[in-house]
Amino acid sequence: MSGGAIMTKTDYLQLLKEELVEALGCTEPACVALAAAHAREQVVLALNDPSSGDFLNADQIESVDLYCSVNIYKNAMGVYIPGTNDMGAAMAAALGVIAGKASRGLQVLENISKLQIKEARQLCKSDKVKLHPAPSCEPTLYAEAVVRAKGHTGRAVISWKHDMIVLLEQDGKPTFQFCPEEQDLSGSISEQDLTEIWDFVSSVDLDDLSIIREAIRLNEIIAEEGLSKSYGLEVGRAILEKNKLPAFAKKSLGPAFSDYCAARTAAAADARMAGSTLPVMANSGSGNQGLTVTVSVTAAAKYLESSEEELIRAQTLSQLVAIHIKQSFGRLSPLCGATAAAVGASAGMVMLLGGGLDHVIAAVQNMFGTVTGMICDGAKLGCALKVASCIYAAVQSALVAMRGKEIKHTDGVIEYDVENTIQNMERISKEGMLHMDDLLLNIMLNKKQTP
Repeated sequence: MSGGAIMTKTDYLQLLKEELVEALGCTEPACVALAAAHAREQVVLALNDPSSGDFLNADQIESVDLYCSVNIYKNAMGVYIPGTNDMGAAMAAALGVIAGKASRGLQVLENISKLQIKEARQLCKSDKVKLHPAPSCEPTLYAEAVVRAKGHTGRAVISWKHDMIVLLEQDGKPTFQFCPEEQDLSGSISEQDLTEIWDFVSSVDLDDLSIIREAIRLNEIIAEEGLSKSYGLEVGRAILEKNKLPAFAKKSLGPAFSDYCAARTAAAADARMAGSTLPVMANSGSGNQGLTVTVSVTAAAKYLESSEEELIRAQTLSQLVAIHIKQSFGRLSPLCGATAAAVGASAGMVMLLGGGLDHVIAAVQNMFGTVTGMICDGAKLGCALKVASCIYAAVQSALVAMRGKEIKHTDGVIEYDVENTIQNMERISKEGMLHMDDLLLNIMLNKKQTP
């Protein structure tokens, strides 16, 4: 919505439909698996043999070549693939070839079996899966898989979005090609944009927001999962349990508002990063962003005993603010995506607290003055700690804004117009951190081994 374009109700609803997508596990390994699954499908179609079935086993596969952008490799390296104890782009590609259901999009690895996991491990150990850098001219989100098996070759290319197939090839001949218009990832939020978002959120018919209800439902399930079981670093459980009195005490202290919001959101990230097989509703291509922006606002509504309408409208506001900020940062950025999502969460919390548009703008400014430089050093268990930190900042920024206070335009990256503040953040992401992802991946690949 940059360049002064006016968004209609239909535009906003379509935007929510496009950017709130169900995903299983971290979306970077899922993107790799999806490309591999589509490439395998092209091989199967080329075989033209119904008796061979829809899948291939490790012995039938001659090679799998993967060409991915740095961000994809970085975010796949340290996060568990759902239903497994495995990590990495190579394993994600192997699972996509062996077991991936291409028609399921970012839930491509749904219901994989132990036997299929064993086959994928065998494929990786055979050294048939090769990782390569993506062509330098490609967008920052790029995943290409080339699968060779039984004398045939399948190729699939995903770019711009985690589930956007732009090319399918069978034995070197295109079977599908999509040429999206150049994606505008440089749009930023102005005060007028926020006004339009606010007006839409305040007036839209709740019956049109079924996707928001589904986001709440899905992401609450995994939040409860993370609180009830031992996942990852158990960040969410640690936050809640710090409020418990000794066993001999007659009662426990209830969690503070910020603790409650941070704990539930971090618990959801704990479960997701540790390989839970529960799907989530992603925001702007990221499951953790979806959890950050959704679970925290639902938790705030529970804590404040808000009505269903108040929750739905606040959720819609938080989702849209997060989407537009990510349009500025870029879908994959050296900046941690939880920061953008938490800015949206802070805006949603303001609405639940009874604030108006001025308070929302103040909260956005406060957030950018707080989480300015948090970088993304790959998806991993520790992301739950980053999510918790961002939610604490979101609550504090909202509460400060509700007191009529915001960071002054003389301070740091903050400017008088919030649009210019976000443009500054965009510059930090795209100019100041131009080589950050390359450096981070180099560090991750060359860690010193313990004695």
